[in-house]
Amino acid sequence: MKKWIAEALALLLSVSTQTALYGAETTTPQSGKEIVRAAESSYSKGEYSTFLAKMHEQYQNAGKAGALRGIFESAKSAMQITPEQIEQSREKYRNEIKKLNQERNQRLLEAIADNPSLSIVQRVDSIAFFSQSDEESKLLSELENLKFHIPETAEGTIENKISALETEYYIKNLLLDVANHVGKTNIDQTEKRIALALEKLGKMEQAAKENKAPNWEEKIQKVRAAFLADKAYRMDLAILNDLAEGNVAAENSVEEKVKQIMMEYQQQKQQVLPSEIAKR
Repeated sequence: MKKWIAEALALLLSVSTQTALYGAETTTPQSGKEIVRAAESSYSKGEYSTFLAKMHEQYQNAGKAGALRGIFESAKSAMQITPEQIEQSREKYRNEIKKLNQERNQRLLEAIADNPSLSIVQRVDSIAFFSQSDEESKLLSELENLKFHIPETAEGTIENKISALETEYYIKNLLLDVANHVGKTNIDQTEKRIALALEKLGKMEQAAKENKAPNWEEKIQKVRAAFLADKAYRMDLAILNDLAEGNVAAENSVEEKVKQIMMEYQQQKQQVLPSEIAKR
């Protein structure tokens, strides 16, 4: 998908100064929670203000060129399965997923039990003790799905405003994909995506307040907490998956055990679950 995005938007990006998007590369913290905590702290201090303003400028440039709806529709068409369909499949296979995850978590905890000081322990603990309620899962999916219902205008109902913001920031993330694709940056994309999400959720909460929609205001507050926890979990899980797939080298015998457990877990998922769920 990134190839067509780059071809469609490289020219749009080239008309804006790129330097504001790319800061110096920083040392990446060891765990997903640390990455999230660092990004959240930097965002609250206004350290992403220049970056966010530049992303908005690029978004507006794409709008002036009449490219936004085309970008959105092409991205939507390129997706093999929507988040709503993914959630439906997860619900169908909930028991199987739960059983596989419980078995994986128990084996991972046993693998690290005698070596609490190793860096891999933080990632394993993050995964093994992660918990997301049904309500949190449904709220995240509800917001995610709104980007596929782009309104003609952000005016009117609070749902329209929330949907318009979700779509706007979905496209901004695509623009950030392009910036990374064309090789202009070596910055930590993950932290910047977190900053984009925090700005989006802040605007959504403000819109709910202005529209006197306490139900949506409460939803957004819950989504914010759930998003940050889910993001940390997924970053740690991605590292363990990379370890299993050989993208990250095991540095000691404990990591070798973790690698083997994750390899077997991935194989079990592929045997039990549909491909669109197994690969997530």
